[in-house]
Amino acid sequence: MPSPEKCDQRGRERLLYELSCAFAERIELDELVPLVIEKCRDLLEAEGGSVLLRSSDADELYFPYVIAADPSTADMLGRLRFPADQGIAGFVVQTGEAARVDDAQRDPRVYRGADELTGSTTHNLLAAPLRTRQGTIGVLQVTNRCGGPFTDDDLTFLETLAGSVAVAIENAQLYAALKNSEGRLQAEVGTLRRDLARQDAFQEIVGTGPAMAEVFRLMESAAAAPVTVLIDGETGTGKELVARALHRASPRAAHPFIAVNCAAIPEALLESELFGHKRGAFTGAAADRVGYFEAATRGTIFLDEVGEMPAVMQAKLLRVLQECEVVPVGDHRPRKIDVRVISATNRDVLTEVDLKNFREDLYYRLGTFPIHLPALRERTEDVLPIASRMLSSTAKLHGKEVLGFSEKAAEILAGYRWPGNVRELQNEIERATALVAGGGVIGPDQLSPRLSATAQSHTEGAVREAGASSADEEGIRLGAALPDSLRDARDLFEAAFIRRLLERCDGNATRAAQRMGISRASIQNKLREYSIR
Repeated sequence: MPSPEKCDQRGRERLLYELSCAFAERIELDELVPLVIEKCRDLLEAEGGSVLLRSSDADELYFPYVIAADPSTADMLGRLRFPADQGIAGFVVQTGEAARVDDAQRDPRVYRGADELTGSTTHNLLAAPLRTRQGTIGVLQVTNRCGGPFTDDDLTFLETLAGSVAVAIENAQLYAALKNSEGRLQAEVGTLRRDLARQDAFQEIVGTGPAMAEVFRLMESAAAAPVTVLIDGETGTGKELVARALHRASPRAAHPFIAVNCAAIPEALLESELFGHKRGAFTGAAADRVGYFEAATRGTIFLDEVGEMPAVMQAKLLRVLQECEVVPVGDHRPRKIDVRVISATNRDVLTEVDLKNFREDLYYRLGTFPIHLPALRERTEDVLPIASRMLSSTAKLHGKEVLGFSEKAAEILAGYRWPGNVRELQNEIERATALVAGGGVIGPDQLSPRLSATAQSHTEGAVREAGASSADEEGIRLGAALPDSLRDARDLFEAAFIRRLLERCDGNATRAAQRMGISRASIQNKLREYSIR
């Protein structure tokens, strides 16, 4: 075995030449650095080699690149992080000077955690600083020379090599930062394009009753507080609209709002979409990709249909919320994030927790501040104002002048129960706008047949439920003895209906509200409005 003094100088020069060629060919850093370390280890007859880098906050050192005889050693070191002022690496980073240690077991500066973790023993080592324009960003290190300690010539060679490696790493970091910025911008642009394509029918939330007053009160508090919000409600109640309003009213309003429908992304791709991936992490991963969490940096990420998230992803999302960091697929290095999380579901999450379909710890993380959105049938007073707002926007989009709704059409809209909530109402208005002639008024003929049929069925059923006589029923159909005003006629019928339903429920307003399909607060308002005691 040759002595350190007779180490192959040509081999060292050849390595430096190959490194220069590799830079010229723009080989990927994740391929180049391990190659350099391995060749350096071979030339210096060392057991192992590694690059240690300082974390972005400069508080820790970690091993992004390790070459060792035992692959498990490299895996274990890849997960190790320790304070940036400890060990020989910490000394080199702090002083910017290279170091040679001939007896690591007697040197008090040596960090023992690595040996304890891997079960190996460090006898001697070389460590050279990775100097850049930003300062010392890390260390190039080799350990355990075969046949004796390292020499000063070995250290000089390692320092020369470290200079080239440092330049490569610095350039790669700058390039990665630009790519991340580009990725975030692309994700934001994609989101904005999707928003524009949807052409939201209204920009503000419409609500006048007590149920929505409570929603607005909660939104005002949630917007000002940096808490996770869980919005629940039936499909189509406007959960994303509320999430966007919370974002616009928060200190993060100037930064991205990224909406993700967890139910629309295949389970196999969900982790990559949320957290990103490294090139080569799986088939088709041709380049590094920034995930939605990183794309939403300093802004808000909206996780819609979070109740549909698979159990494995629930555990990973919980870790992200706890640690405020993500690990892209195919990477082992966590990345810190600064994102506000708003989630939404149409499921009863507590029931899903009881059924073991949803993690209880994740529920409490997501549901720090819950907001419940009432169904549209629970706030019938908002149907016509919402419909009018939608009609205005939709008519403008269609390039039509539509003068509003006829009295009969308004009555049908107000009397329908809207199982699809605001989304169903939106579809109905778009359909009616397409059918009505320019300059006209939307009447029953432009509404879906199911609305008219359901309205008629509900009217007849309500009269029978309230105990009206067949003569009364016929009178309502024919309009006998009814006021001329549609509003007065509707109020007259509604007051009579509530009185008779209360009689059948023995005066119990809660039971009557349940049978009517409205909230207790809504029926109390109607009792006051019609002076019913």
